[in-house]
Amino acid sequence: MSLGNTLAGFMGGAPCTGVLVRTGVNVTAGATDKMSQFINSLVVLAITLVFMPAFVYIPLPCIAAILIVAATRLIPFKVIKQLWNYDMNELIILLVVTIICVGVDGAIGLMVGGVISLLRTAIKTSKAPAIQARTSDDGEVLILSFTGQVSYINALQAEDLGQELIQSNLKEA
Repeated sequence: MSLGNTLAGFMGGAPCTGVLVRTGVNVTAGATDKMSQFINSLVVLAITLVFMPAFVYIPLPCIAAILIVAATRLIPFKVIKQLWNYDMNELIILLVVTIICVGVDGAIGLMVGGVISLLRTAIKTSKAPAIQARTSDDGEVLILSFTGQVSYINALQAEDLGQELIQSNLKEA
């Protein structure tokens, strides 16, 4: 993990601290430079070396409360509200991933969420878009309107539908 963090820092990325709360706090605080994680690691090292003997006497429920508050502040309530209003399926994926991450394992939850999102995108993009044909006001130009996504996956289907509409409009004319 330290090698990955080092490489991410050299490439200008935001290395993960290994503790999502610290990474989230760094991002929430507006840390945009790769030095932020380095400074964070120095502070953690200093606290560990200097204050560790005193931390032994802090009751575990106090530490747990601090971690729960910090983790709760990382919940993206604005994103959840937007998903509630605009994309209920994505909200369901978010909730499923959250439940799996908390109840089973974080890595498994993220993998399940990635697979679900990949399959959802594949299903959405595999269907040919709906195509409507109309003629221009002067009647000389055929206009094809696409509703839906056109990608390399369904481009041939879209082309075939377009050709069929063109042929049927030529026969009518």
